[in-house]
Amino acid sequence: MTDSPFATPTIETREAQHLVVVRERVAFDAIAALYDRAYPLIFGTLARAGIAPAGPPMGVTHGDMNDGLDLSVAVPVAEPFAGAGEVTAETLPAGRVAALLVRGDFAQLPAAYEHLYGWVVAQGLTPDDVAFEQYL
Repeated sequence: MTDSPFATPTIETREAQHLVVVRERVAFDAIAALYDRAYPLIFGTLARAGIAPAGPPMGVTHGDMNDGLDLSVAVPVAEPFAGAGEVTAETLPAGRVAALLVRGDFAQLPAAYEHLYGWVVAQGLTPDDVAFEQYL
């Protein structure tokens, strides 16, 4: 892993994070279109409900990534959200997470995930089936 362009990941302990989401199973070539459609829905729903985001937007993947993605386009909020139509709620549980900061183009993400998951396994840990990205 010493020849990687990415920094060494870290292990962090995080509190539970409530999310407002639009979740779909999507092909890899349709990811951008889902984000383009979902964020206006989410931010519009939050504005109508008078709820402020509690952090930067996110993407959360569930399960394996071999045949497209089970993807939640997400915005963190301080309290659980009741949902409104296609805009629903999820909560990332509290716990330890492996974290990696990636700067630059989204095209780096597949290599970044490979680096992160390889590092997790090298630490003797077992990756979960949920991964998330937070867009700073």
